[in-house]
Amino acid sequence: MARLPWGIPAPPTHVAVGYSAAMTPVTFNNTLGWLHAPRGGVGRVGVVICPSLMADALLSHVSLRLLADKLAEAGYWALRFDYPGTGDSTAEGDVEPPEGHWKAWVKSIGDAADWLRATTGTKDLVFCGVRVGATLATLAAAQRDDVEGIIQIAPVIRGNSYVRQCLVQAQLQTGHPLPPDENLVFYEFSLSPRTLDEIRLVDLRKMKFTGGRKVAIFPRSESKLVDECIQRWSADGVQVTRGEWKNLEPLMRHLVIEEDTLADWSDVIAWLQKAAPYDGTVKAVNPPATPLKLPGEGFVETPMRFGRRGRIFGVLCQPAQGRPDLAVIITNSGRDPHYGSCRQSVTFARQLAHKGIASIRMDFAGLGDSLGPTGREHLLTPMFESDRVPDFKGAIDELERLGYRRFAAQGLCAGAYHSLHAALSEPRLSALMLVNIPLFTLPGQVVMNYLTYRGSTLAHYVERMFSLDGLKRLIGGKVDLMNIIRGQLAQARVRTSAKVQNVAAKVGMADRLTPAQRMIAELSARGVRTLFLFSEGQSEIDAFAQEFGAAGEGLASYPGTEMRVIEHMDHDMSHAPGRKVGQGLMVDFIASRAQ
Repeated sequence: MARLPWGIPAPPTHVAVGYSAAMTPVTFNNTLGWLHAPRGGVGRVGVVICPSLMADALLSHVSLRLLADKLAEAGYWALRFDYPGTGDSTAEGDVEPPEGHWKAWVKSIGDAADWLRATTGTKDLVFCGVRVGATLATLAAAQRDDVEGIIQIAPVIRGNSYVRQCLVQAQLQTGHPLPPDENLVFYEFSLSPRTLDEIRLVDLRKMKFTGGRKVAIFPRSESKLVDECIQRWSADGVQVTRGEWKNLEPLMRHLVIEEDTLADWSDVIAWLQKAAPYDGTVKAVNPPATPLKLPGEGFVETPMRFGRRGRIFGVLCQPAQGRPDLAVIITNSGRDPHYGSCRQSVTFARQLAHKGIASIRMDFAGLGDSLGPTGREHLLTPMFESDRVPDFKGAIDELERLGYRRFAAQGLCAGAYHSLHAALSEPRLSALMLVNIPLFTLPGQVVMNYLTYRGSTLAHYVERMFSLDGLKRLIGGKVDLMNIIRGQLAQARVRTSAKVQNVAAKVGMADRLTPAQRMIAELSARGVRTLFLFSEGQSEIDAFAQEFGAAGEGLASYPGTEMRVIEHMDHDMSHAPGRKVGQGLMVDFIASRAQ
């Protein structure tokens, strides 16, 4: 394989690159990263991109990929990477390292910076972070003298406020406050009281920088805390620029269903070009290439690119010992990157490896680290209304090339929907694990309205609207009346279609099976084993119950198909107790298939 000038294996010529930048997966310090190289591998300045944590990291992932591409276009090296216990790193988030999570995260930024300098030959560094990632970047920069600038995107200024927010969210999730002197088990993490205290002590207003350091801060809104930071740092000789938030809002939110835009980094790039201008006189070094693998306890992981022109990305997780012939394709959960909410895709993949089963957790086109259609890489693809069958075929083709002969798919929410439809088109899929599948077919062009408002009747909304509080909300413009109507119309169409189907079947004018039932019948007849998992009390089970009964009693007609409702499991498996039960059921289900 050809090598780029800095000693990293180059992608084949058919592999796509993001815009003009070479986007190459790299591994170092037991973590996965992406190196975005400027044209020609030349440049004096390298930018270390520091992601946020938990939900903030999920929302901003693709926009940060776009930032790295834009930086490379402008002549800067850019490195994205995962902190220990996050993303695809080998460490587990629910096991604290000896120094604690917080110190390990700060240290990992310095390690990433050292790797970037040694690998590319850059002389100066800029740290860029989002939310708590901006806080970590600032702390790490204060420990070095080679960081020319810091870019803070909506930074967490007071650690105490951040901890308080996490505690409130955890209490809403569990229903009870955190007992004193106990670990905070929240999303993928278990944070010790020591780590929580270390975060509480952070206050960026008290940071001291060496003179001449340059800082750009892009606050989400006007804030007295930000003003105090700027005053303090400026007094220390720091060149501080306050940027406008403007088009950075996609970092904090995106449309749930429809195609959506990513953050616009124009202002950030413009500041960097003034603060640390491009210098093409510095040539890249050529260090020895390192294996592109992440070894862990009982597993080995390899980042891969496949599909048409290599535009699809995935992480292959294989057992450390043995050579299985069964591989599970783990899909995106909604718009989340391939590692999943609370890293549930990562932990599931490694549990499978411990059972001797391989897997690949992949990003659909236009999500995570997979590129979307040519010319539309700056957009998030729609959650449901995108054909994902080519992505599945590309993954299976690549796995077959590696020697695998049997294939299964696992998906949550939209991932479950796409896994089901992929199995109907792809005969090589022989097992499915579908978690909280919200629908079987698309109800016209109003998917979001249908999913949002399907749980209530029109009479329910009329009753609420003509209450005193409802009238106030309607007059105040707080009621989305048109979307309620569209959602109810979509729901009515689905129900009417089902009733017409039932009547027609009774008089012999149509098949007795609904479209959803025909899907499962076809898969069952083909010998495909299917496991449906649902969260207790979630509306996702409504579509399933209409077809097969609330307890799955209708599945008796479809051999190889089963359903379970899991107590304490929420929609995205973010609550640890329910997540562990659900993953355990899936591992047992597919392990019996592997025998």
